[in-house]
Amino acid sequence: MHMSNKKSGVFPLLVGAVAGAAAVFFSDKKNQEKAKKAVEQGKAKLKKISADAKKNPEAFAKKVGKQVGVQAKKLVAKAKKLS
Repeated sequence: MHMSNKKSGVFPLLVGAVAGAAAVFFSDKKNQEKAKKAVEQGKAKLKKISADAKKNPEAFAKKVGKQVGVQAKKLVAKAKKLS
């Protein structure tokens, strides 16, 4: 077998670590309930955002653009503090 056929690197290690952490996290019933609640909230929020976008695409784009601008200004201010 050629050496090039072996999978190596950081990515498989990270995937394994994440999978292990997820298994430990979801083995607790409380964490399962928290995750389920978060998914349900995310779905509801996504439905609302989707409905807003379909209802008035131009207003939605303007709103999202404004929010992106605000976040960009915050990131720039934070970067300036760090440098």
